[in-house]
Amino acid sequence: MKVNSLHISGIYLGLFVLLQSCSSISYLNKNDLHHVNTMQENTFFISTSEDSIVLKKQYFEFTKNGRTQSSFTLNADKDTIQTTEKKMFFEKQTYPELPNYYCKTRWKTKQRERISCYSQKKYKQNEKIVHYSKTGNILKSIDNFKTFNTHYYNYKNNALQSIVIKNNTDTVLDSIVTKCLKLDINHNCIVQEQRHILTDSLKRIYRKINY
Repeated sequence: MKVNSLHISGIYLGLFVLLQSCSSISYLNKNDLHHVNTMQENTFFISTSEDSIVLKKQYFEFTKNGRTQSSFTLNADKDTIQTTEKKMFFEKQTYPELPNYYCKTRWKTKQRERISCYSQKKYKQNEKIVHYSKTGNILKSIDNFKTFNTHYYNYKNNALQSIVIKNNTDTVLDSIVTKCLKLDINHNCIVQEQRHILTDSLKRIYRKINY
């Protein structure tokens, strides 16, 4: 029986596109988290008097392979400011006073991924290129559409130590020193500190994890 070569080419092309979309780094791998089913993440601003002010609360549900199935974010007034929902080939992001965003991740050569977001699936809103090490750590993230700032990630013993933010003239805009204050029995960081050097401000992130 003779098989249409164009049909076969179309099948291989479809498989190639599918594999590209599935080969990107998962949320849990990016954040060095393991075996998480659902998670609540609360971010606080810590003042010099050690008083804490809630900045935002996020709730995540993950797929079996560590990708975000859905999430929602609340501000200090407990208003929903963002929700996300995983679709087959993109992520849908919803905001209260903005059009819906549709974000697609494509895996590129040389350990890179391109994340592009569009409103109404047509008008580009933002895009970034993320570079990874062979072990899956983020090396740098480049804004490719609006600010053109680059985030540089630095590690020690495979743990994130700092993030340096520079603009496109190589001027340092901020430097964030990170430190894990508490690990759980699964070696997940459940209390993380982030100190912004230029503004001398301190944030703490508390995670409640369900396995």
